[in-house]
Amino acid sequence: MKLFRGLMVGAIAATAMVGAGSAASATTNQLICGFHMESDGPWYGHCDAPPRTDVVIFVDQYLAADYKMCVRPGDHKLKPLAVNAWYIGQLCDAG
Repeated sequence: MKLFRGLMVGAIAATAMVGAGSAASATTNQLICGFHMESDGPWYGHCDAPPRTDVVIFVDQYLAADYKMCVRPGDHKLKPLAVNAWYIGQLCDAG
């Protein structure tokens, strides 16, 4: 009886994990805050709540000149050699 109960608990846990994985994959279109890599290159997600604020980020690049960029809320494609990006504490006007 103990073995059967253990198998049932394991099966329930595995089912719960599969369900959680499905829920997580359903939200993959959600904005990722900060620097992140995707299959098509580096991105920076600026998460914001009203009122809208545009911010300056510093983009660190591999074997290329680093740069600053003014971004509005949302996802922003970075240059291909970007290896990191972060908010530097400045506001700006991205238009």
